Amino acid sequence: MRGYPNVYRVLQRLKRNRNDQQKPAKPSISFTISLDENKNILKQQLGDSPDVMFRTMSIPMVNRGTQAALLLSIDGIIDDEAIREHVIEPLLKKPEDSQGNRLKERITINEWKEEENVYQAVEQVLKGNTLLLTEGSNKALLINASKFEVRSIDEPQAEQAIRGARDGFVESTAVNISLLRQRISHPSLRFQTIVVGEISRTTITLAYMNDIVDTQLLNRVRERIKEVKVDSLKSSGELEQYIEDHPYTMFPTIGNTARPDKAAALLMEGRILVLINGTPICLFIPHLFIENMQNVEDYNSRPYYVSFIRLLRFLSFIISTTFPAIYIAALNFHKETIPSDMIVPIVQARELVPFPLAMEVILSIIMFEVVREAGIRLPQQVGSALSIVGALILGEVAVSAGLFGAPTVIVVSIAYIASFVINPIADVTALLRVFFFAASSLFGAYGLFVAMLGLLTHMVSLTSVGVPYMAPFAPVYFRDWEDALIRLPLRWIKHRPRSVPHRRDEKITALPKTGGKE
Repeated sequence: MRGYPNVYRVLQRLKRNRNDQQKPAKPSISFTISLDENKNILKQQLGDSPDVMFRTMSIPMVNRGTQAALLLSIDGIIDDEAIREHVIEPLLKKPEDSQGNRLKERITINEWKEEENVYQAVEQVLKGNTLLLTEGSNKALLINASKFEVRSIDEPQAEQAIRGARDGFVESTAVNISLLRQRISHPSLRFQTIVVGEISRTTITLAYMNDIVDTQLLNRVRERIKEVKVDSLKSSGELEQYIEDHPYTMFPTIGNTARPDKAAALLMEGRILVLINGTPICLFIPHLFIENMQNVEDYNSRPYYVSFIRLLRFLSFIISTTFPAIYIAALNFHKETIPSDMIVPIVQARELVPFPLAMEVILSIIMFEVVREAGIRLPQQVGSALSIVGALILGEVAVSAGLFGAPTVIVVSIAYIASFVINPIADVTALLRVFFFAASSLFGAYGLFVAMLGLLTHMVSLTSVGVPYMAPFAPVYFRDWEDALIRLPLRWIKHRPRSVPHRRDEKITALPKTGGKE
């Protein structure tokens, strides 16, 4: 099948269509004119959960006495005060004119709609709406008075900044949309909602700039999300793995952020944001490899230091992934590359170690991984102490006991410290470190170079929802190099990057003159 990708896609599409046909159709039940029958139907759908509230009342009418009514809502996700003041009290108050017979006119909440389907009504109730049914009517009134508990807006712990904003996304999509609106007050900012999950009914919101985003890219992302047919969607990480081009690569081809200022800047480049209700992490498409070496705060500083830091991040990526591999290749295969003054201390440090060099290095890597993972999973205060003190104590004791040599501990420690500089792909560097180490321990420098060439070939073949992952280097967009490994002055960067598809190229039209004082 690999030789015939088009045939393979056709067969997969036919298989999905057959599965959709075999899936039982969702039954449709309409409300009746009997209030008691409707109440029994709703109880069958929702059960006897303690948070399901059924309220019966008699609504006074102008000409015909009272009318029986039923209010259905879910405790904890509705605004009880708003329901009492704007729904219950106006309905129980006797109307003074003939228009009081129209219940919709008496409710003082503007957000409402009518619904005849029981399943659709129950779904809306579970999302925070309040349902109103009356005797003699087969239409329910859905009143929007939801009130979900939302944590306070705080700075993301994993993306802290010095001169940047101090707010971050929260678990509520409505709050996240408002944070984006605060930064982009333009009618071109659009939001589109898609529901994913047969059972969870998770709300996904696409955000984009209508006059900047590439239409083909937007349609591609929208269709992929609509093709996701699962029972539940719990996090942004799950959706990322469902819709990415290469689900089996170790590199993340869909980016994520929890910072509204970064998300707004990405929108202005023509990116598409994917907001998932219930998670503070927002996905953005497309995502390029070079962005792992960049930071949102790079644009708040002078270009000289920023360029130096970006080159340092790129160097840290190389050191983190290849340093242990270079170390074992030099000692086991290419001793002539080691300076003569360093050979004697290294050999003396290795005399008391009972393990072969390859086993010594891999055990050190595993030990550091265990300490790092424990530091992440433990509470912040304990985790920070464990990450620092634990690594120092274990390393010192291991060297004193003769289990590891001091040069090995130093090499592995440098590799791990370097990986913290490029935190967005720290997990990738950990896997590449082991991969390069295995190739180097078996075949020396030749194995390391072949492994690096294979990795580079793999990275060049990756795409982020159709956009080349290694742009602007493969394919080459020389103009985008002004904001790649180095960053030129902002007044020089007048165009949006060609690496990201867009429909509006120029982003700076005029700036004040410097008076020839460059």
